[in-house]
Amino acid sequence: MLTGLGISQLPTIWTFKSDLTQLKGTIQALETYVTTVTESRRGHKSQKAELIFYLNEYKQKYYLAENIGDDYHDDKYQNILQGLKRADSVSVWIKKSELDEFEPQVFQIDNDKRTLLDFEAVRMSESLLTFFLLLLGPITIAFFFYLRYPDRFDKVFGINENTT
Repeated sequence: MLTGLGISQLPTIWTFKSDLTQLKGTIQALETYVTTVTESRRGHKSQKAELIFYLNEYKQKYYLAENIGDDYHDDKYQNILQGLKRADSVSVWIKKSELDEFEPQVFQIDNDKRTLLDFEAVRMSESLLTFFLLLLGPITIAFFFYLRYPDRFDKVFGINENTT
């Protein structure tokens, strides 16, 4: 399961600038939210920041979200919001393969003056977690088999063999 989560994030990490297309337009609607998310098992509450906007020229919803822990304010999305509000035109970079989707993944946002959300930051934001999950999956499986079948595990990997 952990490895599966890691694998599901690989398309984001393996996205290159040449895989993206630039959509230029003007802001139709724009809003940020901070909502409380509760983990059902432990009852732990954290905050999720969301940025949602639409462009007049396209029938798509551009949605960004991230967990901000215990904070009730997110400077990153507020800065993007202010940059979008001040812009005469906006460029949103999405995958070419997601042009027909209603809610494509956003990789970069530029206003007419500067980059508000950087492609490399989006692409690499999940890389450490993906690497961790990809490693944790096989390690967890190996540990299970080690606990369940210690003799066979030792025999396969040559652990505790006396070499003389």
